[in-house]
Amino acid sequence: MALQLPPGVNRRYAALAAIALGAIWLWVAFDRPYKFPDHIAWNIYSNRPLSGQTTEVRDVFDFPPLESESIKSICGETQWNQSVVFTCDKSVGGIGNLRNSILNCVRYAISAGASLVVPSIVLRNTSDISQIRTGVETDMSYMFDTQHFLDSIRLSCPSLQIHSSINDIKDFENAHEVISLLPESLVEHVPATGLPEPEAWRSQFYTWLEQYSTPEVTGPMIINLGRSYLQYPIYSDAKLFALSFGSILKFRSDVRVLAVKTLQSLADTYFLTLDLTQDILPNAFFGAHLRTEKDAVEGWPAPDWIYSRFETQSRVYLEQAPRSSSSVIYVASGDLNEVAKFAHNASTSPNNYSVTTKFDLLKGKDLEELQALKWDQQALVDFLVMLKASDFAGIGHSSFAWNVALKRHVLATNKKHLDGPQMLSDELSQIYGNIRGYPEYAACLWP
Repeated sequence: MALQLPPGVNRRYAALAAIALGAIWLWVAFDRPYKFPDHIAWNIYSNRPLSGQTTEVRDVFDFPPLESESIKSICGETQWNQSVVFTCDKSVGGIGNLRNSILNCVRYAISAGASLVVPSIVLRNTSDISQIRTGVETDMSYMFDTQHFLDSIRLSCPSLQIHSSINDIKDFENAHEVISLLPESLVEHVPATGLPEPEAWRSQFYTWLEQYSTPEVTGPMIINLGRSYLQYPIYSDAKLFALSFGSILKFRSDVRVLAVKTLQSLADTYFLTLDLTQDILPNAFFGAHLRTEKDAVEGWPAPDWIYSRFETQSRVYLEQAPRSSSSVIYVASGDLNEVAKFAHNASTSPNNYSVTTKFDLLKGKDLEELQALKWDQQALVDFLVMLKASDFAGIGHSSFAWNVALKRHVLATNKKHLDGPQMLSDELSQIYGNIRGYPEYAACLWP
């Protein structure tokens, strides 16, 4: 029986409509009409794949090798001595510790005019995260993009010669036996704010080195630098140097992509429209660094350090959370049991906050990739996500929290961030603790 059209409907128009609908269906099925022109400002919903399809993620945490005129200026004024070579293989701890100690190694190499072997990293004990001085070394690609480091040195400090390994040092077979040195040990007294006269360190170093110079030594002098963490006053150099120097280090690409995917999933889960190219994401989520893992508890026992207690952190973070104008709290922590406790407090608070982590937001192969990373590598994802939080909170004895807050502070308008009401306070972050406590972080931690 033939299909009967409603009265008044022309068969020719009906056929044209059917053809048009068929064309639209084919377009949707095979040409993905939601692909926006390249000139439109990027957002997380553009070029979203159909179910079962994959697409490359734009790495918004990527940046080109650093070419800094302020670093070039200091390197250009340095007298270089390639017969002196520094090694840097004692860097231990979490990302804040590792990052700063490696940067200090490079800064001391510039001061001495020495060359430098590519820094290495000491691995944490995976069975006991409180054990950081294991003596087990790996290369810096464990955390960082090594090629970015090499390219940044080449562009910003071309006179600083970098050796891929100790065996690549010229005339290595005639080198003096490796000499160990803790850089700040050359200074009689180092206050909490770092070396009192960093410009004098070079002469102090060469005076110390003379004791090892003998006629029998014809090859290079190799100096194994001890871990120097919070002893170099970063603002003894020009401000632009201090603010740019940290960019010679960039996190490895896989954790950067996982951080982007974490933010994309957060937006999907909580129905947020986010432009991830923004430095700070307004009204998106509150970032809380819950620092109550095993290593923190053992390092700062709760009876002595009020801000190391879970109860204290939970209370002050939930008091600060309304500043973000969001009902979502992203928690950075290596202990999911502690996160569960905080989530309960947040959900039963007057504002009924939703708590999430990278482990909640990443799915499938992305979650498997995250779980395959070591504990400190996983923290890199949190570090990057926290940089873009609408508001951020941490505690004063955490280098992770300080590093995040100080990098965010570069974007803040309130420059009196050390004047209270907390240890660090601006409109983008708060670090909890006594005002002017731990002055070494603000003075000696490269942002």
